[in-house]
Amino acid sequence: MTASRSVVIGEVEANTFTSLTGDEAPVHRDPTCARKMGYERPIAHGLLVGSMYSKLLGCELPGPNTVIMKLSLDMLRAVYLGDHLVYSVTVSRISEATRTVALDLSAKNELGEQVSRGTAVCLFRL
Repeated sequence: MTASRSVVIGEVEANTFTSLTGDEAPVHRDPTCARKMGYERPIAHGLLVGSMYSKLLGCELPGPNTVIMKLSLDMLRAVYLGDHLVYSVTVSRISEATRTVALDLSAKNELGEQVSRGTAVCLFRL
């Protein structure tokens, strides 16, 4: 079982994330700082990129009767504002005894490069 969604990580999302978290690190806003750190331009917040899995997990797979219990993410590549990402979640294990679902997570940019990967464990209720 797999579910996927496409998302553009844009300026609105970055500004909303900054407002919610207060994370105003210069690498996300200042082109000079970003270049000094080895990036072409300011990069999206890693947790903003990771947060986009939430809709898939909570609304599609495993779905609305689940709660994320554990989440592990690796950020593999920089994501820039305007990047189009395709997120996917795939069930790797279901445990009826513990009422949990383990899933593999992946996000790729428009070039097909993997920008993040990880795992999640969700508790499900009926």
